[in-house]
Amino acid sequence: MSHGEVTEDIDSAWEALLQRRKRMGSDRTLAELALGLIQQMGNGPAQREVLRELADAWSNDWRLTLVAASLLIEQAGRRGMDEPTLTEDGPASWAANAVQRTLGVLDDAEGQDADVAGNLYATLGNALRLCGPGRDAEAQEAFTRAIELDPERGEWWYDAGLLDKWRGRFDDGYAANEQARMRLGPQRPVLWNLAICATAIGKSEEAVEVWEELRVPARLDRSRGMPYVAGLPPLLLRVLSRTSPTDATALLPDKSVGFELVWTAPLSPCHGVVQSPTFRDAPIDYGDLVLWDGAPVAAHQVSADDAVPVFPLLEVLRPGDERRWAFVALEREPGALEGLEQALPEGTRVFVQQERVGHHCAACEAGEAHEHEEPVSAPVSVSLARGKVIVQRTQDLEAFRTAWEAATGARPLSVSLPALYEELGDSKRAGQEHQAWRGIEGKALRQKAGS
Repeated sequence: MSHGEVTEDIDSAWEALLQRRKRMGSDRTLAELALGLIQQMGNGPAQREVLRELADAWSNDWRLTLVAASLLIEQAGRRGMDEPTLTEDGPASWAANAVQRTLGVLDDAEGQDADVAGNLYATLGNALRLCGPGRDAEAQEAFTRAIELDPERGEWWYDAGLLDKWRGRFDDGYAANEQARMRLGPQRPVLWNLAICATAIGKSEEAVEVWEELRVPARLDRSRGMPYVAGLPPLLLRVLSRTSPTDATALLPDKSVGFELVWTAPLSPCHGVVQSPTFRDAPIDYGDLVLWDGAPVAAHQVSADDAVPVFPLLEVLRPGDERRWAFVALEREPGALEGLEQALPEGTRVFVQQERVGHHCAACEAGEAHEHEEPVSAPVSVSLARGKVIVQRTQDLEAFRTAWEAATGARPLSVSLPALYEELGDSKRAGQEHQAWRGIEGKALRQKAGS
């Protein structure tokens, strides 16, 4: 039988089951068939509501609850752990609610049985982990209860370590993954999480040993006290950000959350230095030493033939010491900002905003087919530009002021850089720069309204 014929048979069987949908909540055989078919069909969004109904209907049956909850958790797990939880009503919470009801109806023997209650508590922990930080304490308690029933289940230690890693409890995450390794052996996911947590808490020698176990040629950089792997290519991190309070022309709502992508120079497979600035209100910026997770959450197309993996941010290990000053400019002639960096003191970097921000919505999270308006954080007119100037901490600021005013004054543009004058203590000029900022934005908005 060909693959197409098998798929057709599965689809036919699913349609036949849907005609008996009302009976799935009382007919155990139909419920088992439905769960099996959902697995074979790839457990997609189209089967989500049936899964929810089955999880609700069979909370008195721990075996069916474990299967239904695991499938709901699989769906919830396709959303990156760094993505904001936009609704409390989704596959992860449905799974958690079903498991909690099932735990409430176990008899005394089942409640002490690791294969029953232990598996349910571990499943509950994973569901609650995917519900977001708001249910963190409940998730911790669920994993604790599971491990108490059988401390030798390495997979439960590993799952507990995942929760700790994503909540920034890297000491606990390291300890949990050590327990997992003792029971599961040197499995690749366990070793990766050990290396990440070790890097976060300064166990650099241990991190190097784990990378070597993973056949990654790491060494200890004694000058920085961190693990180091030579020759790693630049990568992209994504970081949650909101519309900057200084941006009066943003087309996204003031409190809208999206991801910005930043280039990073890796020093190991899980940490490195941010090499491009953020332009919205974000927790990281140029020069920060940051930690990321090892599993990519997306791919960014940098050319027709080349895509770069995108990794999720875990933690800021050390803020950069550079000055990172935002500016806004109105070019009276196209390209007026080109070459500005070369006219400034050595070591200065000038970045003009080009990044686009992906806006997250409930339909994305639900996996529903829909269309977005074009996501925008780019300039609202051809002449408005936003950017950042990166100035080294050792730079003499009076010398920089002279160079900045000469370089920008010689170009056909209006520009505002309030932070320079604030740091110099020139409050009068800083106030004028803030006024200029509002004026530049106002002119850009008037240009757009008239276009």
